[in-house]
Amino acid sequence: MAKTSPLVLDAMIVTGNTKAAVKAAGGGSSDLWTVPPGEIHYDPRDNVRPLDMERVRHLASLITANGYDRKKPLGCFVRKVGGQDRIFVYEGQHRYHAALMAIQEGAEIDRLPIVIDEAKSVNRVNLIYSGITNNDGEKLTPLQLAEKVVELQELGEPNATICKRLNITDQTIRDVLLLAQAPAALHKLVREKVVASTLAIEEIRTHGGEKALERLSNAAAQVKASGKTKVTKKALNKPATHKITDVQAKQLLQALQSVLHDPVFGKLSPGTIAGVHTALTPHADLLDPLPPTRRKYRISKPNAHGVYVDHETIKAPISTRLKLHPAEIHLAQIAVGKWISSISYRMGSGSGTSPCSWHEGEPTYLTRGQAIRAAVTFFTRRLEDPRLGKTKEAPAVRAWLDKLWSAPDPDWTEEMATGVAK
Repeated sequence: MAKTSPLVLDAMIVTGNTKAAVKAAGGGSSDLWTVPPGEIHYDPRDNVRPLDMERVRHLASLITANGYDRKKPLGCFVRKVGGQDRIFVYEGQHRYHAALMAIQEGAEIDRLPIVIDEAKSVNRVNLIYSGITNNDGEKLTPLQLAEKVVELQELGEPNATICKRLNITDQTIRDVLLLAQAPAALHKLVREKVVASTLAIEEIRTHGGEKALERLSNAAAQVKASGKTKVTKKALNKPATHKITDVQAKQLLQALQSVLHDPVFGKLSPGTIAGVHTALTPHADLLDPLPPTRRKYRISKPNAHGVYVDHETIKAPISTRLKLHPAEIHLAQIAVGKWISSISYRMGSGSGTSPCSWHEGEPTYLTRGQAIRAAVTFFTRRLEDPRLGKTKEAPAVRAWLDKLWSAPDPDWTEEMATGVAK
């Protein structure tokens, strides 16, 4: 069965004292607060849409040329962090990051205008609703909407309330949930705009997720062979070929090799072990080198700012156009069996970086391989944005991510697989 994308819920927000936070930040007092940019904090989990660095770059240029438009305050709330009241932006993230970029490039911006929500109204549910409705000018994709509907349901919101507050119908909820529960590979086709969301939903409703993935994947291979990029109903209704393509054959070989290299391969039944060896032996010259055996990794220590500077970096193949590595994954083991990861990228005219840091309550991973997979998943979602996903570097980065995702995990043990990791 094809894998589905797991839902990761964010921790509950602990609200803080508005006046205390503004006073500590050196802000002015009025209904419209003004605060030094460096005292405003940002957490990507508070925003429903991923940060688009190309849009940040564009807005930064406008701010540098024209100044910050004080008629457009940032939407903020106060969160308790380590016992301190801190201001976090959740509406206007692109303007916020653009202001910081403009300041770095020489613009003089002493304070930014902000409006702070009352503490009693601040919770994860209201942040999601506000994020969706305030992004109505540029509607969320069906997949982005689906993720937030699922999260609202997990937070206890009834469908009737979701429909009312988002002005959508029960049918819309049913449709996006069909898409949310589909295999991850089908999500990839939709995100890459090979398959329209409406067509995907129609196929899932008619055939179920697994069969819809098979039909749409076959159709995608056919249209690609003909030099086109999108699957249409006409292409979908053509008789599907039953031949395995070179790409599919390579994927099957890599999957079988991963089974062979898995640390618990010897626990399989003798018949399965023999079958794997029989299938792979004739193709030994095509197999990748054996993965490294399990080894001990050093424990990284954070600096004064909580950043793990002493970390490992995995780099994508260098771009011949940019003469640099377009993407990097950063890894650190912060305690035995506790790994974290972050990403950096320079693709097209956009760039972004996340420090290799960790805060209480954030996820960690049992092995280095699992941390890599987490970074791959996050980065793959970032590539859904066409401004990033359509850059010249994107195909090579996707191929690099796919290779990392399918690589065996030499540190994975039978105990971890059964949920009793030591």
